[in-house]
Amino acid sequence: MLFDAIFLFLFVATWLLISSLSWIALSLRRRARGSIWAAPFAALGGVGGAVLVPVAGLTNELGVGVSMIAALAGSACTCWLGFYCWDRFGLDRRFAGLARRRR
Repeated sequence: MLFDAIFLFLFVATWLLISSLSWIALSLRRRARGSIWAAPFAALGGVGGAVLVPVAGLTNELGVGVSMIAALAGSACTCWLGFYCWDRFGLDRRFAGLARRRR
């Protein structure tokens, strides 16, 4: 029971680490505009995409590699969607009051 929990924790931690790579790449491309908004989308998309692989039936060694690729692809898609919503709905203006003011 404990080993199963440790095993699942390490898988989720690895999926989160891999999903942060696409978030970092897209955030650097956008010069960090809306990055905090897109971070949870990237994390949830990465873990969600990776969990779909064992649910689909790939539970062997191939499934581990495919789940890592699915984490990267899922996080890239949902992170892009978060950035798209940031731009499309003008969320930078809505959250402008939370930003630090320049002196």
